[in-house]
Amino acid sequence: MMDASYYPHVPMRGVWRSFSAAFTSASLINPPPLTSHLFHRGTNANNVGTLFSAFNDVDSQRYLSSNSPLFFLNKFRHKRVEDVETNTITDVNEKGIVPRIAIIGGGIAGVTAASAIAKHLQKEQNRNELSAKIVLFEADIEGGQRSVPFESCQQPIWTAATARNANSIVPGAAMHIMSQRSTLGNILTDTCQEIFSTFLEKIRSNAKNTITYKSNIDNFDVKPPYFALHLIRCIGPSATWDERATFVDFLRHFLITSLLSGEHEAHERGKFIQELAKSNRLLFLEALNNEIGGKDLSDRMGSNKGFLSLHRTREAAMHAEKEGKDHNETSEMIPIEEAIKLEPRISNLPMSNSLFAVHRKDDYTANSAVFVQDLVNQIKAKGVEYRCGDKGMIRGISTWQVSHKHNSCTETGVLTTTTNDSRFRITTEDGTSHNFDYVVLAAGVNTPLLARKLAVENAPQSIFRPSFCPTYPLRGYSLTVYTNHTTQDGNERTKIGRSSNLLNMPISVDDMYCSSVGVNMARIAGFGELVGYRDKAENVPSLAPKVMARYAKAIFPESDVTEEAALQCFRPMTPDDIPLVGGVSSVPGLYLHTGHGTLGWTLSLATAECVAQAVCEDIDGRKPESVYRLPGDVTVERAKLSPDRFL
Repeated sequence: MMDASYYPHVPMRGVWRSFSAAFTSASLINPPPLTSHLFHRGTNANNVGTLFSAFNDVDSQRYLSSNSPLFFLNKFRHKRVEDVETNTITDVNEKGIVPRIAIIGGGIAGVTAASAIAKHLQKEQNRNELSAKIVLFEADIEGGQRSVPFESCQQPIWTAATARNANSIVPGAAMHIMSQRSTLGNILTDTCQEIFSTFLEKIRSNAKNTITYKSNIDNFDVKPPYFALHLIRCIGPSATWDERATFVDFLRHFLITSLLSGEHEAHERGKFIQELAKSNRLLFLEALNNEIGGKDLSDRMGSNKGFLSLHRTREAAMHAEKEGKDHNETSEMIPIEEAIKLEPRISNLPMSNSLFAVHRKDDYTANSAVFVQDLVNQIKAKGVEYRCGDKGMIRGISTWQVSHKHNSCTETGVLTTTTNDSRFRITTEDGTSHNFDYVVLAAGVNTPLLARKLAVENAPQSIFRPSFCPTYPLRGYSLTVYTNHTTQDGNERTKIGRSSNLLNMPISVDDMYCSSVGVNMARIAGFGELVGYRDKAENVPSLAPKVMARYAKAIFPESDVTEEAALQCFRPMTPDDIPLVGGVSSVPGLYLHTGHGTLGWTLSLATAECVAQAVCEDIDGRKPESVYRLPGDVTVERAKLSPDRFL
């Protein structure tokens, strides 16, 4: 148990003086109800033994002072109490203790988790105001604050994948599983092709373009490389020990999953993710229609329905069509001529006549950054505190154990048991510290580094010891293309909205997604490169910008896009493609909501519901179910999402 000196403003003798004064001056025959959170989660708050044992919980002492009566005999309004000496902020309300929940990460994973938790707490307790203190931390000052208007023709300023992705809510994309044997071969061959092409580009540059040989990045007749592995950047001298450890942990599990599981297992993982994606789509439509902004938001996001996937071989197209039908999605292979009628810009691709198209009518596209920024405004209105910049940048996170003694009556007498709960302290860059009972890590690619700090405190970690968060950054690129406000036939585009998007229908070709969510804007996104963490990988060379600029110029010949406009985008990837969602058994009170990889917009709303169910069960002291319940009568096995599955 923590020594009372941890809270200098609450000396132990002051606690007992307060207790004695309150006991002699107030009747405890019918004490006011206490929240179950005061005691060990799930214990009975009605027996007197538990009432007295609560004062062994030093974490509860922060609500007392040396000369005040017991906190539950005073009725406080929800207020913040700041200890100047320790620069620590805590919260109390009229019932005394307030469950404090920290959500680290202000991208789509963090904001959807905050929204879902707030909604569940309000619904379960049948009240409009929040009965818990929820604080969301986002380091990027641009995160969730504002969106760059499409008319400004600027690239996204916000560095999160939320602002730089392909804007596709595509359940069909969830069927593409990377953790399988064929991917290992693709990584090897693509990496070799990239090394050769990069070397050739340097020779060309030095020879002033006198070499006429065409590599994969110049030739539309050949599919360009998608993967790349820069091993020296992942474990070399520029990486920290924690960064090396996360790569080793990810690689070990990825190799095991890919080599030991066959095509059937990969298909089952795809089927599982597809079910999540379907629920995510329902939650998106529900939020769009009922909660966030209705048609106005739909227009501002450029929401559109339908998707065309283009393939170089008939076999690949037939496989994509079959996958869709196997997962009960509307999927139809159509002639390329019909696809061009749906989206005329396909004909601009030099190899368009040799492509095969699959039409998926139920997929959606929408601007995820606009959605998240509207959701931030909504959760603020509900009472969630949003901290960004220095106030949201995490400088340190740690845990300590709080002991609870519980007395229960048995046939032989009173039985006293002791349990331990975790508490969390978060320090931000502005110097303030905050105490929390629950923490949801949703910090994208930085999540495993934060998780490792907590894991070290609870069990010694080494570079070869598995962690509960074996994710690793997968670098991709996005290229936002701007054109003038005219259609291809020269007519002026004046109405902003789904009917006037630059593309009639989003497309995918050669593993790149091209979507339009604005009147004069489209975005191409793709590629998967293992090159280390963001701050070390910005200067790692890649063929992706040149490839994407070449495709963008072909599809949008009226644009003046260049490869310099391509932006890096880092996504947290798990070894088995399935996100990490739920509680960590080795660190009670810690939850993960991360590892969505390239499917953050496709899955986060659904997985946020899952983590909200788990957190609220913990707060209420309810026994966890074995499944999560999602819209569309979908039940999801918790074990398949659990971070404990890698331990």
